[in-house]
Amino acid sequence: MDRPTGKTMDCFVEFFSQGDAQAALNKCLMRGSQLRLGERVVDVHMSSQDELMKELFPRAKNCTWEHGWPRITESTEPYNTGFKSFVTNEELLQMVTWADKPHRTRDEIFRSTLSLVNILMNQLNRANEVYTPHISETLLADLLYAGLNVSAFSEQQRWALCKAGSPVGVKVRMSPLAEVWPFEVLGRKAGIDEDVVQKYAQILQSHPANTSRETPFGVWTAFSNEALGLDTLGQIGAHEMEMVLSMLRDVLPESL
Repeated sequence: MDRPTGKTMDCFVEFFSQGDAQAALNKCLMRGSQLRLGERVVDVHMSSQDELMKELFPRAKNCTWEHGWPRITESTEPYNTGFKSFVTNEELLQMVTWADKPHRTRDEIFRSTLSLVNILMNQLNRANEVYTPHISETLLADLLYAGLNVSAFSEQQRWALCKAGSPVGVKVRMSPLAEVWPFEVLGRKAGIDEDVVQKYAQILQSHPANTSRETPFGVWTAFSNEALGLDTLGQIGAHEMEMVLSMLRDVLPESL
């Protein structure tokens, strides 16, 4: 992908061995005619790890690659500043920014995934009007499967993906509580029966701090994660667990 414009340029496909790569290339060449990706003509040829690394780090000056390893060289040109780094300061700053607020990164990835599901649904709904090759419910199912298996997504985010991907999404077994799941990080433990989760929801709903009986878990007044200074998913999860345990201690008898 071209960094300034975002346009798709060359695409690299890695294989386990040189023989596998050559076999795949031979299979493409056996077709004889021009290869196409949709309506786009593509050219397939053998590449190397060095070419891939050069594309991954295009701004690394005075650097060549040998068998996937960098080789830094000096330049005698008067205006050549020489090798500085593999990535720019701006790219490093962006990486630190995302790492500093990982829950924001999670939400950005979720919104992007949800947008992709909505776009694909629109394409499927227009299938009778406009011919779109390779657009099918199988592709939608694969996209939903990938999104639902992102461990950082909350229960409510997974529910939103299934709802947006209907009718494929309705085939996925989701808890009826997922739509109103109140936690950003805490989720269901694998293998726990629905009855157990609903029982705990009822206990939390009975807490005196609950301001509404209209939802299974209730509604509690609490500070936002940012106001509490919680920047990471780990911190948010620990805070949610501490809050739940505190509420359970308030409601359940001491003998338990």
